[in-house]
Amino acid sequence: EIKNNLKIIITGGSGFIGSHLAAQLKKEHNVTIFDVKKNVSDIDFIEGDVTNLDSVKNSITDCDLVIHLAASLGVVNVERDPVQTLDINLGGTKNVLEACRTNNIKKIIFSSSSEVYGEPVKIPIRESDKAIPITTYGISKLASEEYIKSYSKSYGIQYTIFRLFNVYGAMQDTQWVLPAFVDKAISNKPISVHSDGSQVRAFCYVSDIANALESALKTANGEIINIGNDTDPISIKELAEKIISLTNSQSEIKFVPFEESNRNRTEIMKRIPDINKAKKILNYSPKITLDEGIEKVAKYRQKINSDK
Repeated sequence: EIKNNLKIIITGGSGFIGSHLAAQLKKEHNVTIFDVKKNVSDIDFIEGDVTNLDSVKNSITDCDLVIHLAASLGVVNVERDPVQTLDINLGGTKNVLEACRTNNIKKIIFSSSSEVYGEPVKIPIRESDKAIPITTYGISKLASEEYIKSYSKSYGIQYTIFRLFNVYGAMQDTQWVLPAFVDKAISNKPISVHSDGSQVRAFCYVSDIANALESALKTANGEIINIGNDTDPISIKELAEKIISLTNSQSEIKFVPFEESNRNRTEIMKRIPDINKAKKILNYSPKITLDEGIEKVAKYRQKINSDK
């Protein structure tokens, strides 16, 4: 029997996706955030670190399911400290699974990443395509997926794994490409594009991601599902041009060779999801177009900049 008012714990719930999701789920469910820092004021909060097993076991108790989002993120972070990335992403997942096992929690929803695919063999990328990650982050997510499947087999913990594609949104930090471009555009500063900007991405607004995560509360057990927005794939150069045009910016585009950037050469050239499985199983369809999403980010960045 599936209850309507579920008790849900979100690890990493203070983060960008987590805080959106927590606010959304709290309308109908009993939500607690487990994170190293408090960020969302009106939601129950437990301070803790996923790398500390005792803290995880003592905190992640008495709930219907865990949504596990806590992770080490960002190209620069991950490359600066790959071992810590594994500790947080893989060790953290293992600790959350241990808490589920010892505290008899029935289901975990996990945010994996399109990074697990590495350089795709074909476009759009389907869940059945081979996963050959080329970054530590991608490896940590793929290994986490395997841990989850193994716990499911051994202890009957249900799971839904989401491979997320290029999430963006208003409250996102400017270390990510889209808010960074918008931030530069509204202050008419040059926008730096790596190489010739021909890398193609399909960006998905955070509220669409949150909707997908919510729809898996009661279904999609044992599934690995791509979540993204396949409607507006765009090259990074075109993205910069679009943002300049939508914000009436005077910014110029500067092309920066990879060698001179802070990224090593693990740039994936093309990343577009096939989301047919999500459409079928979750009735998922992304609602926010790229133009609308950029407008939302621009509004938010303008407000932040004027508050400074």
